[in-house]
Amino acid sequence: MLEIHSKLFKDGFSILYKDDSLPLTYPKNYWETTPEQTRLALVDNLALATTMHLPIVFDVPEIFYHSGRPLLESYFVENFFRDIPSCTEVDGTDTVEYVRRFFNTQYRFLDPVIKIPSHEPVEDAFRAIVGMSFGKDSLLTYAVAKELGLDPEMAYFIEHSMTYEEKHKTAIAEQFKKEFNKGLHIITHETGKLRDYPYLGLPFSEFGWALQSTEYALECIPLAYALQGKYLLFGNEQTTSATYMDKYGWLVNPCWDQTHNWTVHIDQMTKMFSGRSVGTGSLIEPLMDMMVQRILVHRYPDIAKYQMSCFTETEAGRDYKWCHHCTICAKMYLLCAGGGVDPAQVGFRENMLNREHRNRFTLFGGKTTLTYLLSETAMDEQLFAFYSAVKKNAKGDLVEDFKSSELYEQAKAREDELFKKFVTLYEPISIPAELKDSVMSIFKEEIDSFEL
Repeated sequence: MLEIHSKLFKDGFSILYKDDSLPLTYPKNYWETTPEQTRLALVDNLALATTMHLPIVFDVPEIFYHSGRPLLESYFVENFFRDIPSCTEVDGTDTVEYVRRFFNTQYRFLDPVIKIPSHEPVEDAFRAIVGMSFGKDSLLTYAVAKELGLDPEMAYFIEHSMTYEEKHKTAIAEQFKKEFNKGLHIITHETGKLRDYPYLGLPFSEFGWALQSTEYALECIPLAYALQGKYLLFGNEQTTSATYMDKYGWLVNPCWDQTHNWTVHIDQMTKMFSGRSVGTGSLIEPLMDMMVQRILVHRYPDIAKYQMSCFTETEAGRDYKWCHHCTICAKMYLLCAGGGVDPAQVGFRENMLNREHRNRFTLFGGKTTLTYLLSETAMDEQLFAFYSAVKKNAKGDLVEDFKSSELYEQAKAREDELFKKFVTLYEPISIPAELKDSVMSIFKEEIDSFEL
């Protein structure tokens, strides 16, 4: 049986796993500004959220928490369950087996009493807190929030499993602060070790990431109290809700906790933990990926130059923010080219549309473990982006290969359909209601400016 302890300290709390104390640490005084009852409730809930996968990957029937039963337990169960087919798809394991393990696992709690968060709201809440990764989605979210006058602040989580990513992003953040006088509010997230498989002594698995956005939203509550936050904003664009059916008939949601339907649930969670004063949403929900990339560079070039979407997981990414050797680099370069903006504006130094990068595109038969690149929507977006790149005279061997292939003819025959699918505004459900009209006005102006 696994056992989990938790402990509060001045600037956060720790999850105690085996003989290790894994702290989640906030900037000085942030944790103390949060009402005590809310802090106690957060610890109980995050103790479960950060460890829910452990009995599944260790294949043990029971886990015992020396803490109270979490208020959000039923939310976490659905979040985790919905993500299982995506995890097993990445891991190459049997979904039925892992559903059985999860269903049969006993989650037990020392205290059956559920702690209720304080009803005390954030005082004079007005600003946006943006979950910042320096990817295109979070940067566009920040830029739009800034244009709307929401005086956004940036929450940044340090994960233990980052390779070179933290080094690059620290340098980017320093430059960003020099230019805009906005720094990162850093949450050191040592509980992330619990999804780092070398630390666990197990072979790699995708399990452990299912609740990441849900965790981060809850962990931002103390930032809201410290910074007068009214909105927690995440960069969940339209394609985060794309799904596909695997070969066994399971519906795969590659990033369930980033879907718009789940963001609405996260919104209710953050309101529960803030006296109904802090909502969660996504300003970029109406947009498909290529338009996110285009609008960022076209409307906000001063912010776009800080983009880093590459995970820099290998030696190729040791010295620069784009490794130029992965499917993410290939995708972002293509989105720029198809969107009619120069990839050099976000820092690319190599042409990712040259032939040596062919296997990085699933449209050309390339392989990937990123399940969100396997959906029908993702494949169509690559098709349309290459078609648009041809129309915009983008340079590269793969553009020429595409132009002379059957894929080009398919895209040409579907031009109107693809244009309407990827260059449009979708009706949002996760933009805060009072911001919707202003956000849609900005995006309509940008969408209307795009032509093939």
